[in-house]
Amino acid sequence: MATDAPETPWHAAFHAPTSSLANGTLVALSVDELRDQLSSASASTTSTEDTSVLVVDVRRTDFETGFIRGAVNLPAHSFYPTLPGLVPILSRYRTVVFHCQSSSGRGPRCAGWYQDALDRAGISREQSKAAVLTGGIKAWLAKHGDDDELTTKL
Repeated sequence: MATDAPETPWHAAFHAPTSSLANGTLVALSVDELRDQLSSASASTTSTEDTSVLVVDVRRTDFETGFIRGAVNLPAHSFYPTLPGLVPILSRYRTVVFHCQSSSGRGPRCAGWYQDALDRAGISREQSKAAVLTGGIKAWLAKHGDDDELTTKL
């Protein structure tokens, strides 16, 4: 009688990130803190201030419910292999905020990989750092889902 082996998670093919919320090496942002950062970035007029924050949505097929205006979609399943090419682009932003549906798996994992890559590259946290949106898109939509200036719904 054959037993069903547990399915291997997609991220098992990659090393576990060293940086995490649990060990304090990643920053957590609330939806209100992110809203404030996005508002101050869009109100700024200098190019340096314009690159202060970037939101990275790492959802894949569950992306259609809505997203934070201005966010880029870099699905978690392909994030790690593309990291060497992404670091020079993402590190132009002082804070790169990652999230998934609830920011309890994919978002923190990708943020950890990004922070680890920054650390390996010798890029200081003053230049660029990873952050995680607390509660993910669920928390964002609950608070700002009806605000068309902050949220896009497909």
